Amino acid sequence: MATCPKAARDTEQGAGICFKCGSTEHTVGQCRVRVPEGTFPYAKCFICGETGHLSKQCPDNPRGLYPKGGCCRVCGSVEHFKRDCPDLQCQQGIENITLTTLTATTSADDEPSLHMATTTPVRRTGPKIVKF
Repeated sequence: MATCPKAARDTEQGAGICFKCGSTEHTVGQCRVRVPEGTFPYAKCFICGETGHLSKQCPDNPRGLYPKGGCCRVCGSVEHFKRDCPDLQCQQGIENITLTTLTATTSADDEPSLHMATTTPVRRTGPKIVKF
């Protein structure tokens, strides 16, 4: 996109704007405007041309996140990748991921809480042998 001459002239697709608030000074990642999860009022869909959603959420897009076809290899959905599959996360025992956050009153040196999940170490089956 950065080297495409048509992209610089295409103001209708909204290249370089924040899809949440419409600002040209930042992108969605830096936006502080609170909108409901998954809604982008200033985004324009590449498939149907309507504003308000991205192409992966387009009702006219039967392939979802897989433009060349395919699906999640665990559950068969086209709405997420395998790494984001809720069924796979349940199989692996990952139900909720909780991250601790720092505030003005907490220290970065604080010990983690006792209720945080611990990971089990990976067991090696034996020494690796490399032949040249």
